Amino acid sequence: MKTAIERGSLATALGLFVHYLCHYIFAFPLFTEIIGEWIMARTPNTYSVLLLETMGAWAKPFALTGGLFALGFGMTIVALSWRYIGILPVAAAYYSIFGVSALTFWLPALAALLLAAPRVEKFSPSRRRLLSAVMSSTTLAVAVEGYLRDARLAARAAKPFDLWTFIPPADSFHRLARKPVTAIGQHYTMSKNSIDPLLDPATWRLRFTVDGKEILSLSYLQLLQAKRRQRYITLRCISNTIKSDLMGTAEWSGFPLRQILDGSTLPPSIKEVAFIGADGHGDSLPLDYALSDEVFLALGMNGQSLSRAHGFPIRMLCPRYYGFKNVKWIGEIAFVSQPYYGTWPKMGYTKEAKTNIASYIDKATPGEVVGVSFAGSRGIQAVQVRLLSKDGPLGDWQNATLENPLSPYCWTRWHIALSAPDAIQAEARAQDSTGAWQATEETKLFPSGVAGPTVRKITV
Repeated sequence: MKTAIERGSLATALGLFVHYLCHYIFAFPLFTEIIGEWIMARTPNTYSVLLLETMGAWAKPFALTGGLFALGFGMTIVALSWRYIGILPVAAAYYSIFGVSALTFWLPALAALLLAAPRVEKFSPSRRRLLSAVMSSTTLAVAVEGYLRDARLAARAAKPFDLWTFIPPADSFHRLARKPVTAIGQHYTMSKNSIDPLLDPATWRLRFTVDGKEILSLSYLQLLQAKRRQRYITLRCISNTIKSDLMGTAEWSGFPLRQILDGSTLPPSIKEVAFIGADGHGDSLPLDYALSDEVFLALGMNGQSLSRAHGFPIRMLCPRYYGFKNVKWIGEIAFVSQPYYGTWPKMGYTKEAKTNIASYIDKATPGEVVGVSFAGSRGIQAVQVRLLSKDGPLGDWQNATLENPLSPYCWTRWHIALSAPDAIQAEARAQDSTGAWQATEETKLFPSGVAGPTVRKITV
């Protein structure tokens, strides 16, 4: 078994060398990215959010090593079984799944397995140590290549330019409250990609199709010339755990979809509108909602054109829903007669991913509690807070003071003065405009997003 692992690892390293070389020469897709993104999409959110928060820009490059280990595992299985099942069936199976790009990895890897790797059995201890170093170096090289490639694309991306005069809103609400608007560099970003796409505004087009037939195509310059308005909108990621805070508010500049396309001109059979990104990620909205004033096509945030990380050249904002439905890097807006299942609904997430009521305590001190609550476009009409000791609640819920949100699509900041000598935690709950209260019991994130209580330790 040990020899098979060593043979499989050596074959994987040699196969990846040729595979990456062909990627750079012929732009073939990389197996490490395909598999790595599959793994990322299915990693429990408790761990994925922790990795993103702790590893930052290195989190996704190291996710590529998951693809490497999967390939290495596959080659080890081949090394163990090729005498029984033969090499050609294995190669044919991968070719049928991945096409021509499969050959750029599997042909050299299988050749190495047949011709070079059997010599592993005769390796001396020093050569085995060298092989171990090669395997470790290959893992590191895959991660470093992903990081450097993303950094290179970021350097080549169109630099954000001033799009309108952004004046941060006056803020005298509370000294411990978070800012009402999130700075661009601090606003969370999330995507399914190990490497986000790079789009050239000179050649990129936004296509509009009806059941696959193109009816309109607009350039970036044409979109910039359209009449725009500014709107404050909060986005919250469905990847949030009960304790994480992937959420941000910005002033966005753009226009409703209906400003570009009149819904009355569409065939009566159209039921949904699919927004499809250049990265392959897409999602859909019901036709009536997509053409409502609430759905917004954004070209900029906080005074500047969009950055690559936030979806340049254009993205969609639908504040009723969690962030994954707010598609970035849009290349096509498709009006369809049949239901469209995007990236996450295909994995079983709900198509109606309405944002659950959520609160986050920014600061809890012995005398006051400050935080923010959000329920999508339903808004927040009340927030209550209570203190907890090690034995349970200390008294009834108390109403917090709410700030008027910047728009109907924004979070609501709040604060309250509370104190109790035995308090060790603060708990908050919010009520949306429909009268529903935040859940008191934690629910699973899949398939509709986590819901549950908000608790934070009191700190001095």
